[in-house]
Amino acid sequence: MKSKIQSYLGSLKFTSDEMEHKIKQLSYGQRCKVMLIYLVINQFNVLLLDEPTRNLSPLSNPVIRKIFDDFGGCIISISHDRKFIDEVCDTVYEISNQSFIKMD
Repeated sequence: MKSKIQSYLGSLKFTSDEMEHKIKQLSYGQRCKVMLIYLVINQFNVLLLDEPTRNLSPLSNPVIRKIFDDFGGCIISISHDRKFIDEVCDTVYEISNQSFIKMD
């Protein structure tokens, strides 16, 4: 299990030194990445996400999108990130003050 976690952390641009830090010593973005790994490894059925790629480094976003794309459960997310929407989402709804429309 430890090697799987380290593999995820490495793919998300953690250095070997950062992998040994306590969570409280990590940046906000790094903490979010650790939480993502926790959710994926524990195989939750549903993820509710608000702008999941917003505060993360652009270098990690392709890996994060791949992790979400490979996720076996349901993801309900609010996002303005077009790459995230295009690469991860199967069904997209646009919500406005006036409507709730399924997009094609």
